[in-house]
Amino acid sequence: MSPDLLQMPLPDPATYNEFAPDGITPRPHWSAFIDSLKDLGPDELARRWERAERRILENGVTYNVYGDPQGANRPLAIDPIPLLIPPQEWRAIEEGIIQRAELLNLILGDIYGPRDLIRNGDLPAPLLFANPAFLRPLNGVAVSGHLHLLGVDLARSPDGRWWVLADRTQSPSGTGYALQNRTIVADVVPEAFRMANVTRLASFFRTQREVLFATAKADQPRAVLLTPGPYNETYFEHSYLARYLGFTLAEGPDLTVRDRKVYLKTVEGLQQVHVILRRVDDSFCDPLELRSDSFLGIAGLVDAVNAGNVVVANALGSGVIETAAIMPFLPGLSRKLLGENLKLPSVATWWCGQDYALDWVLNNLDSVVVKPAFPARGMEPIFGAGLSGAEKKRVAEEIRARPYEYVAQEKITLSTAPVWDQGRMYPRSLVLRTYVLNTGSGWIAMPGGLVRVAEADGEVVSMQRGGRTKDAWVLGDRPVDPFTMLRPRNRPIQLQHTPADLPSRTADHLFWLGRYAERSESLARLLRCLIGRVRRANRAELECLFRLHDCFDSAHCTLPEDRPATARDLEDELVSLMCSVERPDSLASNLNEVHRVGGNVRERLSGDMSRLIVALAESGRTEDYMLFAEYPAVLNGCLELLSAFSGMERENITRGPGWLFMSLGRRLERAMNSVRRLRTVTAGLDEESWPLLEYILEVADSSMTYRSRYFTTLQPIAVLDVLMSGEDNPRSLVFQMAHLTELHRKLPRYSEADQQAIEEALALLRGQDLETLEFPLPGGERPSAERDGQLRLDHCLGDIQKLLPSWANNISFTHFDHAHTLPISIGG
Repeated sequence: MSPDLLQMPLPDPATYNEFAPDGITPRPHWSAFIDSLKDLGPDELARRWERAERRILENGVTYNVYGDPQGANRPLAIDPIPLLIPPQEWRAIEEGIIQRAELLNLILGDIYGPRDLIRNGDLPAPLLFANPAFLRPLNGVAVSGHLHLLGVDLARSPDGRWWVLADRTQSPSGTGYALQNRTIVADVVPEAFRMANVTRLASFFRTQREVLFATAKADQPRAVLLTPGPYNETYFEHSYLARYLGFTLAEGPDLTVRDRKVYLKTVEGLQQVHVILRRVDDSFCDPLELRSDSFLGIAGLVDAVNAGNVVVANALGSGVIETAAIMPFLPGLSRKLLGENLKLPSVATWWCGQDYALDWVLNNLDSVVVKPAFPARGMEPIFGAGLSGAEKKRVAEEIRARPYEYVAQEKITLSTAPVWDQGRMYPRSLVLRTYVLNTGSGWIAMPGGLVRVAEADGEVVSMQRGGRTKDAWVLGDRPVDPFTMLRPRNRPIQLQHTPADLPSRTADHLFWLGRYAERSESLARLLRCLIGRVRRANRAELECLFRLHDCFDSAHCTLPEDRPATARDLEDELVSLMCSVERPDSLASNLNEVHRVGGNVRERLSGDMSRLIVALAESGRTEDYMLFAEYPAVLNGCLELLSAFSGMERENITRGPGWLFMSLGRRLERAMNSVRRLRTVTAGLDEESWPLLEYILEVADSSMTYRSRYFTTLQPIAVLDVLMSGEDNPRSLVFQMAHLTELHRKLPRYSEADQQAIEEALALLRGQDLETLEFPLPGGERPSAERDGQLRLDHCLGDIQKLLPSWANNISFTHFDHAHTLPISIGG
C-alpha cells in the first residue's frame, strides 16, 4: 500500500483520534488491521469497494434524505473502514449501557405506574405533565418491560472517556443498518475480519426474535414490524429487519382491531397479530386515542394493549423519557433506584426549568448547545458560539418565556476516525449508537452498533445532513460465537413452497401497479396513433381521429364545447393528455402513479423492476420547448419501457399471490380499454369512418396479426374477429376475459357469484356470431336488412363494460377492504 493511504492531516490536539494519537502511529488494537490493509493494497481495496457499492445499489440499500433529488432511491453512504473497539473498552461500555437501560426501564415503570418519583420530588412534575410524549391513555397499564430495545448515542471526549449524548427509547433505529454494514464491510476485507476475531451480531438478533415471541400469549404467535411506509428515511431498514427476523412488514392500514384484538388484513382473510415491533412514533400509533390526524397507526391499538391481547415493543409511551431534560437527574435516580453510581455519565446537561440552571445557561450561551426539552416540539440545535449579539438576545428571550421547554448541553469536541475517500483516508467526527435488549431475565448489548460520521468539517453528525455510516468491530479476546441466522450449508433444509403472508395493502398496490402500467400503455398507444396523424389528416380522416379520441372517455377533455373543434384544438388536447401532470388522466400522471404505487411495494420487487419503474416515470416527462413532431419518439421510448415491464411481470416474478393480483390488474385494465374502444369504433360505423379500422388495429398492436390471418383489405367483421374473438391473440377481448376467469379462480377467497358472472360474460362473448353482422362498405350501398346483429353486439359489449368495474370493486371489497361484496351479474 502506498504511504498516501495512511497519510492524514495532523490531528487537532484537542480531539481524540481513534486511529492514532499523532495521526501516524496506529494505536495497538489498530495495528493488525492496518497491516492487513497494507497487504491488500490501495488498488485492490478500491476494486473491492467499487464492487461493494454496486452491491449496495443492486440490493436497494437506501437512506432517504428529505429533499434529496434521489429521494427514496438514495443509496446508503457506507465507509469500508470500521471503528475498532478493544475488548476491555467494550466491556466498560457494555456495563454502562446495560445499567442505563435498567434504570430507564424502572423510571418508565414508575411514570406510568405509581409515580413515586414525581411525588417525592426526584423528578420535576413539568418534565412529565408538560411533555407531549406522556400518553395519558396508557397510564396504569401493566406492561412487562416498557423498554424492549434501547439505543444509546455515545461520544468520546478529548480525554478518551465515553459520554452519553442521547437515549433513544421510542423505536431506536439503526440495528438493521448495523447488520447490513457488517455484511458489506466483512465481504470487502474478509482477511482483516477473520484475523481481528470480531464479535458476531447474529446471536443478538436471534435473542431479540426469541424474546418477542416469548412475550406473546399464543402457541403460534404472529409478529409484524410496523413501519410508517416507504417514504420514511429508514424504510430499507424496516424491510431488511422484517425479512431477517421472519416478521411481516406492515403499515398501519394493514392492521385492524376487532374485539380488542389486532388483526393483519391479508388476502387469505384476517390473521391475529400477537406482537408488534414498531417503528412508528408513540403518538402516531393510534388515531382514536392518541393523535386523530395520524394515518400511520391502528385505531383501537391502545385498547388492545390495555386488554393484554397484543405486545408492542417498545411499549407505547416510551418516548416520554427520550429527552435530554432527564439527564441531570439520572445520577441521583441511579443511586435511589439501583443503589449504585451511574457508570456511564451523560454529557453535561442543564434543564432550564430549574432557576439555577436557567441562570447558568443564559450566562454561558457561548459554551452550550440549546435543544428542545421535548423533541416533539421540533427544533434544530442552536450553537451559542455561532450567534451574533442580537441572535443571543432573541434566544435568551425565548428561553426566559418558556424555560421548561429548553435544555442546554455542553458543546463537546467529538473524536475522529478515518474514512476512505478516493484512495485516501481522512479523519471525520463520529458518534457511536449502541443497543441494549431486554430479554425479560436480564439485558444484553449488541456488540458494537452503528457508527455515524459527519461530513467534512461538519459540527453535527447526522445522516440527514450528508453523513455516512461505519461498522463497529468489537475485537474479541476469546473464541467468538459462530452462530448465524442463515442455515449452515451442511444442515438439511426443509423446502418451502407456501408463500408468506401477503398483506391486503400490498396486494392492493400490486393490483393497481398492474392497472396503472396497462393504462399507461393504452394511453401511449392511442396518443402515438393520433399524434402521428393529426397534422396530415384530411377532413374525413380528422373526423375519424376525433372518434378515436373518444376512446379516452376523458372527464378532463380540453376540446371546446361551444364550437366545432379544429385540428389545432385536437393537437392541444393531445399535448395535454400526454404531458399535463395536473390532469389525472394524462400519460404523465399515470406514469407517476406507476412510480408511486411501485415505490410502496419496492421490497416485493427486484432491483431491475424498481429501476425500470423509476425510468418509466422519467420517460413521461417532456420539456416545454419540445416540438410536437418529437412526441412520437418520446412515446416510442415509453412503450419500450412498458414492454420491458410486461416482460418482467411475465418472466421474472414468482407466481405467488403478489403476481396474481398484478396480473389481474393488467388483464382487467386491458379488457376495460378493449371493450371501450370496440364500442366507440363499432357504434355507427359507416363508409366515412372506415379508417378507424386501421387505427384500432394499430392501437391494439394487432396489425400484423390481421395481415397474417386475412390477406385482404380491412373488413369490419375480420377486424372484430381479431380484436374481439381471437382466442390466440393476447390483445383480444376474449383473451383477456378468459385469463380473468382463470386468474380469479386462483384467488385465495374468490366469490362464486363473481366467478359465475365473469364466466357468463365470456360465454356471451364467445357466442357472438360475427358473420351475421352487416356493415356499410366504402362506396357501396347501406345494407337494407335490420342491424339486429350490431345491436346484439353492442348490448353484449355494454353489459361487459358495466360488469368489469363492479367485478373489480368486489375484488377490492373481498381482498383489500375486507367488506361485503356487491351482487353483480351479466346484464344486471
